[in-house]
Amino acid sequence: MVTRLTRKWWLLALRGMVAVLFGLAALVWPGATLTALVLLFGAYALVDGLLALIVSLLDRQESDHGWALLLKGLAGIAIGVLTFLWPSVTAQALVYLIAAWAILTGAFEVVAAVDLRNVVEGERQLAWGNLIEHEMMGAH
Repeated sequence: MVTRLTRKWWLLALRGMVAVLFGLAALVWPGATLTALVLLFGAYALVDGLLALIVSLLDRQESDHGWALLLKGLAGIAIGVLTFLWPSVTAQALVYLIAAWAILTGAFEVVAAVDLRNVVEGERQLAWGNLIEHEMMGAH
C-alpha cells in the first residue's frame, strides 16, 4: 500500500491543490457558489427522500426496518422543501462548511503528499515515468 502511494504522491498533491482551489473559489465567488450549492443540495435531499420513501413503501412486507427508511425519506423530503423555502439559511451554512472542508482536506493531502515524496528517492523521475507509462498504456 505504501509503495503504491509513494509512486502516486503527485496525484495526492494534485488532489490537495484542487481541493484548496475549490475552497478558495467558494470564498471568492460566494454568490455563484451559494446558488449552485443550495439548488443542488435541495434537489438532492428532495430526490433522495422521495426515493427512500418509495423503497420503504415497496419493501414494507419484506423488511422489519422499513420504518427507518420511511423516516429517512420523510426527513429528506422535509429538508429539501425547507431548503427551497429558506434558501438563504441553507446557503450560509453550506458555503462555510464546504469551503472549510475543501481547504482543510486539500491542505492535509498536500502535507501527506510531501511526506510521501520524502520517502521516495528520484520522485520527479518516478512521476514522469508514471505519466509516460500511463500515456503509453492509454494508446493501446
